[in-house]
Amino acid sequence: MSTRVKSVMGLSGAAILLLLSLFWLTGSDSSSAGEDAQSTNTEATTSQEEAVVFTPTSSGIEPRLPDEAAFIEVAQSAELRLLADPETGHFQVESRNGGGLWRSYPEPSTWESEASGGVWRSNLLSPIMLEYIDASSSKSQTKLTNWMEERGGLAFEQVEGGFRVTFDLPVSGIRVPLEVRLGDDYVAVTVKDSGLEEGALSLLNLKAYPQFGAQPSTDRDGYLLLPDGPGALARFDENRSNDKSIYREAVYGDDLSFYNEETNRSEVKMPVFGLKSGNQSFLGVITEGEEYAKLFAAPAGALGISNWVTAEWQYRIKFFQSTDRRGQEGFYTFSKDRFEASARTVRYYLLEGEAIDYPAMAGKYRSYLTEDRGVQRLEAQDDGIPFYADLIAADLQQGVLWDDYIIGTTTGQAQEMLDELSAAGISRITTIYHGWQRYGYSSYGGVLPADRRIGGNQGLQELAETARGHGGQLLLGVNYSLNNSRRGGFWSLNDGLRNLSGTLLYERLPGKDERVPIVSPRYAVREAEADLQAYAELGIDGILHTGGIGRALTTDFNSRNRASRTDVLNAQRGLLEATSQQLGVAAAEDASFYALPSVTHIHRMPDDYSYDIFVDEAVPFAQIALHGLVTYTSEWGNLRDEYKTDFLRSVEYGAYPAYVFTAAPSEDFKKAYSIWYYSMHYKDWLETAAEQYTRLNEALRDVQDVFIVDHGTLAPGVKRTEYENGHEIIVNYTTEPYRGEGYQVEPQDFVIRKGGGQPS
Repeated sequence: MSTRVKSVMGLSGAAILLLLSLFWLTGSDSSSAGEDAQSTNTEATTSQEEAVVFTPTSSGIEPRLPDEAAFIEVAQSAELRLLADPETGHFQVESRNGGGLWRSYPEPSTWESEASGGVWRSNLLSPIMLEYIDASSSKSQTKLTNWMEERGGLAFEQVEGGFRVTFDLPVSGIRVPLEVRLGDDYVAVTVKDSGLEEGALSLLNLKAYPQFGAQPSTDRDGYLLLPDGPGALARFDENRSNDKSIYREAVYGDDLSFYNEETNRSEVKMPVFGLKSGNQSFLGVITEGEEYAKLFAAPAGALGISNWVTAEWQYRIKFFQSTDRRGQEGFYTFSKDRFEASARTVRYYLLEGEAIDYPAMAGKYRSYLTEDRGVQRLEAQDDGIPFYADLIAADLQQGVLWDDYIIGTTTGQAQEMLDELSAAGISRITTIYHGWQRYGYSSYGGVLPADRRIGGNQGLQELAETARGHGGQLLLGVNYSLNNSRRGGFWSLNDGLRNLSGTLLYERLPGKDERVPIVSPRYAVREAEADLQAYAELGIDGILHTGGIGRALTTDFNSRNRASRTDVLNAQRGLLEATSQQLGVAAAEDASFYALPSVTHIHRMPDDYSYDIFVDEAVPFAQIALHGLVTYTSEWGNLRDEYKTDFLRSVEYGAYPAYVFTAAPSEDFKKAYSIWYYSMHYKDWLETAAEQYTRLNEALRDVQDVFIVDHGTLAPGVKRTEYENGHEIIVNYTTEPYRGEGYQVEPQDFVIRKGGGQPS
């Protein structure tokens, strides 16, 4: 059924509301669209057929806060009410039980104190802000604008579970359609790319309702939650007004085919962010289009008096247009075509009362992963927690005439090593074998068959049987994202990753002056899929991807393998699912969360943040969300920066033990191209690894399939982790004993309180 459209020009607010009330009395249902349209709103307000286009007068709508008396209810769920302002497109979400209120615009009670001027003042007031450029002019500069600054018009329509609004920006000629819909415990904001229109100017990026939940720093206990490392808090600080630093990082990492700023920040692995203030908070989860999102956060004083965090949707990114064959001469410009996603959605999960801190936010994310992404709970094993032994088979080093082959651990030596580890009291050993391919770790491409010098395919079969005989598994570490051997029919001109200017991309080998071609993502996935049957025939239990698969997304402009970030994401997910089905285990090193649910083990997951200038501390947000769903480790035990502290952190975060070993002496690898770690000889670490495994097994054996429900600080340097079965672990990082109620934790140690009772 077509929608009747009414135009209203120059009417007063009261007249508009009166006219709207007549329209709503006679309206009928309209169809819903998008993934988040399927929310279960049993009490949702009936959607309306009538839409009203607000065409501005000559002066347009002035930048201002919305009139809160003009808001109308557009949807209800069992927990929430959604109210909207048809004049500005802003909205409120109100708790039906606890009285909490979340606004999509700045806090009215503190707006008079806002000192921002010019376009940034209207940016903070506007429901959308964006950047654009005149692509027809080589001298054009990017420009920041917003709907209110351009005195724009809008079309407003109630739909099932919420409302639809289209913002028209008359100066830039850009039109942006949004949908806001209510779920049981969240509100979802969606940008529909199919309805987005551009004129002569090109859209670069867009923020929708960037001030949602924004708060000034009057609440000392408030903070921004950022996905830096395992998660990090930027606490509210009224004295930070002179610090203009902001946080702006791409979800799932930068795209190699475009220009990227050099920062020391960790890559964003989780499409989440949050804000806590007073007795309420929210967790933002990007559920659609996250491959084209950046996370943008500004502490109070950087851009306005409030702390705020939002998704910034990317439509075009600057790239280097080379003018010579080597790709060294050229200029920067923007892509002509914009990135397209079927939808770009952020769900804001709303929390109030006592359970509003980052553990509760992580619990909401865990619920999303299980209910919407299909991640399953793990099954506990009676014979203890897993131990991850990364074994280095071989690598290369510079020789007199050609590269020398260095053997670290043959398959036979690996079997002997497993026997010794088991005899020392370590059970459930997952063996991860690296550098087994022809010519070792620094040789990429065409990995099968295994090099005969370390045992060949027959050796892999025997090692897999030995691993299972000890109650463990054998995973092969593989990097399909590089190829410097040309094996497998690879030819970089046809099969290498190309950026937008057509330049082939390379990665430098760490210990050698060699640029290794980066493989087209589609080619890499095809190669990995083609090897699955051979792995199955060898009896391999799974694959650990150590390159880009499961970790990073890059657009490919190679005409033979052209792929968008969305294409690459879907291709990798398909491969990981096939790996899980055919072999049993799909794992990834430092995985991004788009790899879930197929990836059931994340290896060497970050447990610390990047020490940003305005970030205060790391928190185990990722570990809280994942514990009981996937297994994970932190850094290898023999490569820790602060040995004792990092071990205690693995206890606190519920991470399983992992070590990297060789049978050969460590000094044999001091000139290796890729593997030159300081201390890898397993006999040097056997006793220590066994001791730490025993202690970690005591702490984590009873919670392998159990969720973390709380985490916090008991005193400076003393942390507490609580599991859903009442199991508690208290870690003391200080040099003095910590005395709790009925227990004591010695310096640089931890205690376990099973069921919240006496320490064990």
